[in-house]
Amino acid sequence: MEKKFKRIPVFDIKVGELEKKYVKDCLDTAWLGQGSYVKNFEEKFSKFVDCKYGVTTTGGTTALHLACASIGLKDGDEVLVSTLTNMACAFSIDYCNAIPVPIDVDKDTWQLDPKLLEQKVTKKTKAIMVVHLFGHPVDMDSVIKIAKKHSLKIIEDCAEAHGVEYKNKKVGSIGDVAAFSFFSNKTITCGEGGMLTTNSKDIAEKAKSLKNLAYGKVHKFIHDDIGFNYRLPNISAAIGLAQLESIDKVFQEKERIYNRYKNNLKGTKGIVIPKVENWAKYIMWVFNLSVDKNYPLSRDDLVIKLKEKNIETRNAFVPISYQDFLIKKYNLFDKNECPNANIIMDNGFYLPSGNIIPNDDIDFICQEIIKLGKK
Repeated sequence: MEKKFKRIPVFDIKVGELEKKYVKDCLDTAWLGQGSYVKNFEEKFSKFVDCKYGVTTTGGTTALHLACASIGLKDGDEVLVSTLTNMACAFSIDYCNAIPVPIDVDKDTWQLDPKLLEQKVTKKTKAIMVVHLFGHPVDMDSVIKIAKKHSLKIIEDCAEAHGVEYKNKKVGSIGDVAAFSFFSNKTITCGEGGMLTTNSKDIAEKAKSLKNLAYGKVHKFIHDDIGFNYRLPNISAAIGLAQLESIDKVFQEKERIYNRYKNNLKGTKGIVIPKVENWAKYIMWVFNLSVDKNYPLSRDDLVIKLKEKNIETRNAFVPISYQDFLIKKYNLFDKNECPNANIIMDNGFYLPSGNIIPNDDIDFICQEIIKLGKK
């Protein structure tokens, strides 16, 4: 008889009593759309990020689009962007009829490599979109230097980087504008939701207008621009606010999970864990690793073996520079443009990293990986 193994999901979260209390308040008062929880969530999250302004949106993708639109990206503008990322980055640029220009990553940290930026700057370049991938910050001093030299805006994608710091500065407060995600698998969640943060009053006001159909300031229904309906419901903001108020506990769990995996897998031949720079305050989103030629199985074979034990995993992102439809659309890059990202695409993956995964499950996963590595 085939042995059945306990399912270990790639991500799960805990919904506490505070979330239930705030949601019940929304239901009891019938404030389901816009309401006080939206305002409180914006104020408290922007303060958490050390920003003057926070603007809620319906998701991380719409937060990125709102960021792009609020800095005035237009038809034909180019944006330098980390190639190893969720495709929402490329999509948000394209929504403005601008062009994503993929930049390869550092092979050790998996983060955008600033040394490659300047060679891609053209007269059409208007911004740099950095992606603080998986909870590690990008080397922002180098990015800022290049941005200032060429008068470029900086957009920070912080979808996976809540609370992360670069040299004691919170990501999301370093560039001109930033975007966070509160999707169900993010560090804190609204189920679906996002936030734009900025220290610029002009960008904040533009974002607030655009997300709310750009209603007219004098006559509401004489609109100021082509706007979007990106309003986050009050009931979603209530969940997000409750999660934010418990975020320190989440960070403690993230640290426990990361250290448990790292210590268990330390010294396992062929297993490569991305480097954490000493200037980074790293807060793990999910536990990433890759396999090299010293491991007896390929990444694909390994994840199949883990799936047989009911252990869920997710493969690394397919880079922007590897997407056929974008290659055809822009004719600006090819699949060999970003070799480091391609190596990570082929060999990288992440392990179950939900906020409530017990140590016993982590130990079991690591034991399987180690055991398979000895064959």
